[in-house]
Amino acid sequence: MTLVRGLARACLTAAALVAAPAPASPRVAGRAGRAERIEHRQLATAPSRGPATALVTIEVFLVPGPNMPATLASLQQLQERHPTRARLVYRILKGGAALIVPTAALEAQSEGKFFELMAELAKQHSATTPLKKDEVLELARKAGVDPQRVAVSTQFEPYIELLDANQGRFERLLRSASPPSVLFNSKPTRTSLTSISAADLDREYEAAYDRALDKLDRGYSVAELPQAFDDDAVQGGAPLVASNTTRDDDDRSPLDHPLARPPLSLEGLPSFGKPGLAAIVPIVVLCRPNDGECSNRLKAIVSEVRLYPEQVRIVWAPWFDVGAATATELTLLGDAALCAEATGSQQDELTSSAGWQWQLEMFGQISRGQGKKLAEPLIDQAASQLHLDRRALSACRARMAGTTLTWIAAARHAGVPPGNAAVVIGGRIYDGLPDQTTIHALVEAELAPGVLGSLPRWHTGK
Repeated sequence: MTLVRGLARACLTAAALVAAPAPASPRVAGRAGRAERIEHRQLATAPSRGPATALVTIEVFLVPGPNMPATLASLQQLQERHPTRARLVYRILKGGAALIVPTAALEAQSEGKFFELMAELAKQHSATTPLKKDEVLELARKAGVDPQRVAVSTQFEPYIELLDANQGRFERLLRSASPPSVLFNSKPTRTSLTSISAADLDREYEAAYDRALDKLDRGYSVAELPQAFDDDAVQGGAPLVASNTTRDDDDRSPLDHPLARPPLSLEGLPSFGKPGLAAIVPIVVLCRPNDGECSNRLKAIVSEVRLYPEQVRIVWAPWFDVGAATATELTLLGDAALCAEATGSQQDELTSSAGWQWQLEMFGQISRGQGKKLAEPLIDQAASQLHLDRRALSACRARMAGTTLTWIAAARHAGVPPGNAAVVIGGRIYDGLPDQTTIHALVEAELAPGVLGSLPRWHTGK
């Protein structure tokens, strides 16, 4: 093993020494007899230091701007101490609503002036408010970046797509972390970047280097390492979720979550996601129409759709004990939500169905302390707030009276256990309302490896 690692080090060092930067593409200036050479780099090329053949890839996710942490310099110093073994990649994120600085950074990268612009930004220590457009343009000019190109960079779709890809990778691999954050070979550091020490960075580097050598010993090539590390990061398997309802006559394990058989019918239910999308992983949240905790869970799960807009869709369904004293009122609320879905217009053409907007309004009324009202006043107030056609809504409610009870009976037949709430992810039933982190892990377990295997990789720069 020692001999293999020694040969790997020697080969990688030799490869890095012969590597040369790509030639710059020329552009001829308007003046006769004078030519200017302006470097242009492909959009897929992320700002980086170090060779692509390095065994350790350090990804730092950041929103560029004033007052960036001093530890960014520590990362650069770490890479400089290991020039052939470490590669430092900068993943630019959107941050707030203002796109001028992130897109200016990407434009600077395309012109070969990324680090010059970062140096100018680092000088703005006293800035306490976001930089204005004119200030960013002036910093770009000082860094040697074309201000006119920076001015229109926020409208350049490839930059927006690249920022979205960086954000998606950040959320997938760093979960609940906040930028700036760092990965060593696709693995987060134990300490946040804002408080990590130089000694901690050295330890993270050594551990990442050892993991890379272990991969080489197991037969991976250097080119295969990025995908192998990404696979390790996203294919951790489904988390263990204990059942909240176990019966004396139930011989299954509390960690056994059965598939709904037959599959739940989701047609006509309120949903959040792309209209008409046949989602790879539907997330069905079943709860009482007046359940405040369910409202909070729905809002948290929305991030899964934003993270996987082509694969995930959230569906809400009414769910309660049909033998309870409140069942009549809850049935009225459930039927009203289904009729809002059937008769209302699309409130948001990208994401929210009419019934979803209705249920959010209903949950909003509950959170404002109106949950003790009877169903009819709550329904009237929601219809008024959403400007629904009262006559069409009333006709639908008369026509669909009891539809909620029919759907609950079908869900019980499919295997959803009795209780106040349940979540069905990819067809598998989890009674109760798992927390957001658990739901995220369950969704990724359903997506891996087919979908997650095709997501942006750090070695592609996308």
